[in-house]
Amino acid sequence: MKLSAIEISENWSELQSIVDESFTGDRLEKIRLLQEHFKNRMMIAPASGVNWFHNAFPGGYVAHVLNVITWAKKYYGLFDEMNMYVDDLSDETVVFCAMFHDLGKVGNLEKDYYVPNPDGWKAKKYGRPYDHNPELNYMTVTDRAMWILNQFEIPMSETEYIGIRMADGLYADANKPYFLEGVEWKTIKTNIGFIIHYADSSSARQEKEKYMFSGEAPIDFPKIMKGVTKEDPVLENLDVDKLEDLFK
Repeated sequence: MKLSAIEISENWSELQSIVDESFTGDRLEKIRLLQEHFKNRMMIAPASGVNWFHNAFPGGYVAHVLNVITWAKKYYGLFDEMNMYVDDLSDETVVFCAMFHDLGKVGNLEKDYYVPNPDGWKAKKYGRPYDHNPELNYMTVTDRAMWILNQFEIPMSETEYIGIRMADGLYADANKPYFLEGVEWKTIKTNIGFIIHYADSSSARQEKEKYMFSGEAPIDFPKIMKGVTKEDPVLENLDVDKLEDLFK
């Protein structure tokens, strides 16, 4: 799968519009500085390094962020509709967490997080077009996101920290204390982490399904998931009248 240069440019413009609409004052200016610093790298960054994960293509990162923002807003509205506690939340908080939950995937201030797989044969055979950049110090994506925000002195509330912290759910061992509280006083007192995690998971699945049905996967997902089609030779040679007789 891939995006055209026009689509990559349009996605970037949409993200900038969301920034301008969602934030104000000093925080807006600092976010603009961050976006401008990473613009050339962020626009073409992938969201993962493996085809069968999600959005492992140029422009995949921004496309994923836009999807997470959309899903997060929907979950925020659904939580409110279902009388879940959202009194501590706002559109700005939800967008902030969704926008920066994967910020660590752009790398550090100078170098990319993902680099093209130097082994073209492995990249094609195993569907791994990107590798993690071995020149970077190891950090989790979440920790690097927090570090980058700190470099640009972008403030966040405690609630926003929790939203970004919990985004990867139980896929990250560091999140276990947030999801498996153990004792009552540790019960999470805000729903932002769940909203962002559900939004991220839904977006990743949505993006993965696009790959699954794109025809690029080595597995015939459409046939497997939808069952035998009318074009299947087994069905074409089947005497439907005799089949119906079996159920009379």
